[in-house]
Amino acid sequence: MADENVDLNVENFPKINVAPAYMCAGKRREFLHNKVKKLPRSVKDKIIVLKNMQLDYIQLEEQYFQQLYTLQSEFQDRFQQLNDQRQSIVMGTTEPPAEEPNYNAVPLEVGPDALTEQDCAQVQSFYDDIEENCKGIPNFWLTILRNIKAFAVLIHERDEPALKKLVDIKAKFDKLDSFTLEFYFKRNRYFSNTLLTRQYFLRTTAEDDKPFHFDGLEIYKTHGCVIDWYPNMELTEGFNSTFTSDFQTWTFESFFEFFYIPDARLDDEKNKKLRDMDFELAYLLRNKVIPRAVLYYTGDIVDDENDKKEISELYFSFDDDIESEGSVEIIGNDDIDEYVSPSTNAY
Repeated sequence: MADENVDLNVENFPKINVAPAYMCAGKRREFLHNKVKKLPRSVKDKIIVLKNMQLDYIQLEEQYFQQLYTLQSEFQDRFQQLNDQRQSIVMGTTEPPAEEPNYNAVPLEVGPDALTEQDCAQVQSFYDDIEENCKGIPNFWLTILRNIKAFAVLIHERDEPALKKLVDIKAKFDKLDSFTLEFYFKRNRYFSNTLLTRQYFLRTTAEDDKPFHFDGLEIYKTHGCVIDWYPNMELTEGFNSTFTSDFQTWTFESFFEFFYIPDARLDDEKNKKLRDMDFELAYLLRNKVIPRAVLYYTGDIVDDENDKKEISELYFSFDDDIESEGSVEIIGNDDIDEYVSPSTNAY
């Protein structure tokens, strides 16, 4: 029971100096706007001038990013020539002659947590079962995706046989201020498509009602594709027997949901984090994974350990209202504890 003699007058609380940065975003915005309103007239006049200058700066940024996109599109054809050569080697249609490396091997830096036999035993590897005289590089793209936490959390055991048929991933720059991620598959027993796509549309100018939010080319919508599943082979749907003779349909989480996340789900303000994460995956593939695929395969590039919290957030965003197959073990309990820790916010 509360002590009736305690004085709850706000003026009697000790004053604590806390930087506005520690406020949550909504409170911080309201606090700063109110403070600026109370500034002297002469200062507020100068701020108006500075914000008008900021609009001029944004207009220059719009031109810069539009020309940058055009330049990227022009170079894409040249990049693709090398990527096509890579694809032919990975698929085994070309058997390249052996070469001496044109690069210096970088010594492996061993961190404080040394790799143990137990670590190796716990981690599934697609490197172990490759035969000496195999054709191409088996499971090249599946191995890469499983080496990157942002994608590994989306891949489940039931997806892997289909993803073993993935032979190439390309990024195509379109003329309509958009780009398309293209996933090429061999014939398989799951679906008839040989190409699955996700198209991302870019906003190249500032929005009229939110001009100061412009921060370069921004994805604002996306279109997936229809997967033509063979009967009873759909990886995103399963059947669960009820107590009657009927069947009810329920959804599994699956990597292949990446190709048709409903627009309504992404447009919902409640799913802003999901939308942002989805767009981050697109940029990661386009800007890093596709251009440097072999380096992700060899471990010359690994994603940062500091990404753990964001990746766990990504997993749970995609996992909303979805029946789990127990793959949450991919994310360690320590990572989850860090994500939900109440100490992450001061307010």
